[in-house]
Amino acid sequence: MRRSRTTGAARALGSALGRALVAGWLGVLLLVVLSASCGHQYFLTGMEVSPTPRSSSSATATASTVPTATPTAGLVFATNNGDGTLSEFSRDFTSGLLTLIGTTAAGAASGPTGLALSPSNGFLYVANSADHLVREFSVDTATGALAAIGSVSDGPNSSPQRLATDATGSFLYVTDGTGGTITEYTIGSGGTLTALGTFADSGVVTQPMGIAAAPDGTGMYVADFGSGLVISLGIQSGGTLALVNSVASLGTGGRGQPRGIVVDPTGDFVYVTDSAGGVVSVFSVGAGNVLSFLASYATAALTRKTFDLALANNAAALLLYATNGTINTVSDFIVSTGVLSLQSAVGGLSSPEGIVSDPTGSFVYVANNATGQVLGYSVGASGVLSAIGTFDTENPVNPASAPAFLAITQ
Repeated sequence: MRRSRTTGAARALGSALGRALVAGWLGVLLLVVLSASCGHQYFLTGMEVSPTPRSSSSATATASTVPTATPTAGLVFATNNGDGTLSEFSRDFTSGLLTLIGTTAAGAASGPTGLALSPSNGFLYVANSADHLVREFSVDTATGALAAIGSVSDGPNSSPQRLATDATGSFLYVTDGTGGTITEYTIGSGGTLTALGTFADSGVVTQPMGIAAAPDGTGMYVADFGSGLVISLGIQSGGTLALVNSVASLGTGGRGQPRGIVVDPTGDFVYVTDSAGGVVSVFSVGAGNVLSFLASYATAALTRKTFDLALANNAAALLLYATNGTINTVSDFIVSTGVLSLQSAVGGLSSPEGIVSDPTGSFVYVANNATGQVLGYSVGASGVLSAIGTFDTENPVNPASAPAFLAITQ
């Protein structure tokens, strides 16, 4: 039986509890710019080869400006694709302002892409599509100190893109943008990864990008840019994946190019950005995590470069934000049981890519790829965004750092 949808009272209670918890602690070998019909994405060029992952953790990552101790606070991380680093910021709970703690080496330049925190916030994983590694970091949740603990190969010809842990923090899954596979890992007690194998289905998985977990720990959802499909995968008892079903990202509206993906807090809906149509598509989740296409909603223009999206779950409403690369905006929607209502869009960005919301749904952060900054916004009435600051990802300032994706502690 499916879970009941969140009521307004439950949402307010959940948000209040979330604020209380937060107050307690809170590849790319080339950066490829495709034609307007394909959009901007990260992946290795050349022949698609399935990776043969190895499980050889070794603490090889070195730090350029190593983040050490900082007062207890929320944290935001950004992958700097342009120069192979990872930035760490502390986050003020009240103002939302970010303070750069430092940068850490994250492998080859033009490489760092997706990143994911474990549910405990104690471990951070970073994909590098240029050197084909997934790097492992421990996060001291009391001080914010970040330390490299190892890395695993995603395969010599792979292009790891996005990562997601399951809801229990037992498994990590990585999409390979050129090999057409999803690599499966177990997460050890110390945060290190052990490869389980790969999920492959040539008729469904060809160029997977975004990946997101079902809240109840039973499955993963994948946006496949190459096949134009949104894919539901069940998590088996040992952590391997099995196909549930796949659905065209634009329904009957033609072949799409799905990229970013998030799951509704209730687990009843999945939201996907589609570069081909400049839309966000909505899917319902039925029994057994079977996906069904519901509708697509324009993000203010047919940008052909709708990139990433984030849900902001605050006491007033559930809100969804989508970055639009071509017109350099972030669109905001009010969400009501899977139905999206476009409210407005904030402009003045420059190649916005990754986006996250804080746990209370009060602030939104965007990776502004062309300026080497993370942009911060407060969430106002009806979801309207107001700028609170621009935060350089490196010191000294480096506009070419090219931040790609973000992660935020919960």
